[in-house]
Amino acid sequence: MSQKVNIRVAGRNYPLVVQEDEEEVLRNAAKRLEEYVVRFEKNYSISEKQDALAMSALQLASELENLLKEKTKEQEEILLRIKKISNLVTE
Repeated sequence: MSQKVNIRVAGRNYPLVVQEDEEEVLRNAAKRLEEYVVRFEKNYSISEKQDALAMSALQLASELENLLKEKTKEQEEILLRIKKISNLVTE
């Protein structure tokens, strides 16, 4: 079921329509993004919200890429193990 929610990012509200099961994930993502924005503003003396948002987006995208890379590596390892087991069974 869809519902309307307001998500606040970098001091601005964004009205969105989401599925009920997506709301918590979206709110957590917005909270994490906000934490990065604040961290970049404090640690690097960034005064422009757009710059802090851009750096935060880059950081989050980098984390996502690393997670996807790890997932692919784990999948490859699992497939290799399955092949080894399959070879043992068919011998």
